[in-house]
Amino acid sequence: MNEYIQWINLLLFLILAAVIDRTIRLPLLRKWLGLCLLITGPTLLLYATSWIIGAQLESLPIVAFVTGIGLLSTSNIYRRVKNTHPLMIATTMNLSPNFPEDPVMQQLMQLLHEEIDLPKHKTIGLHTSLNFDLGCDGVEAKQFMEALEQDFGVDLGDYDAYRYFQPPVFDVFLKRRAKGRGDKIPLTIGMLYLAIKNHSWDTQTLENLS
Repeated sequence: MNEYIQWINLLLFLILAAVIDRTIRLPLLRKWLGLCLLITGPTLLLYATSWIIGAQLESLPIVAFVTGIGLLSTSNIYRRVKNTHPLMIATTMNLSPNFPEDPVMQQLMQLLHEEIDLPKHKTIGLHTSLNFDLGCDGVEAKQFMEALEQDFGVDLGDYDAYRYFQPPVFDVFLKRRAKGRGDKIPLTIGMLYLAIKNHSWDTQTLENLS
């Protein structure tokens, strides 16, 4: 009977490890969690041996250690592949006067072009909003913000997706959480630009300055 319990525990740990591997996608989070598990495995083996044996969790340190190695060695596996070609802004694209042209804005425009497909015949400025002017919403908005966080290392802080975007139509749980949030607030290119410059998202600061 004890052997069966050990095998069942091993199977459960392996399933949990697989779920963690598929769920944790941000490179930095995979790196830190992998490091923690890498340390936890030997620590349990050295300082909690009697507890592990008593609880019949002999496989826990090994699975933790191996999972940690796996997360560390594949920390960038889900990193979005960037387009190595610089953004070629078409002559038909209208940029507002005094629009920033520094490398940060160029990279942001590249990301917007790849994820949202910027319109060529619309004037683009710092006050251009993703949700109202560019029609970004739902899944597209979620993917864009994930890409922004990953590509620029922006700490999203108190960012609230429901403040700006409608949730994906198929996600009933998110729609329930978003219910009653009222009218949406414009999320502008200027807000994104400032967030990248500051490496963090502060809702009040960004909305006031934009």
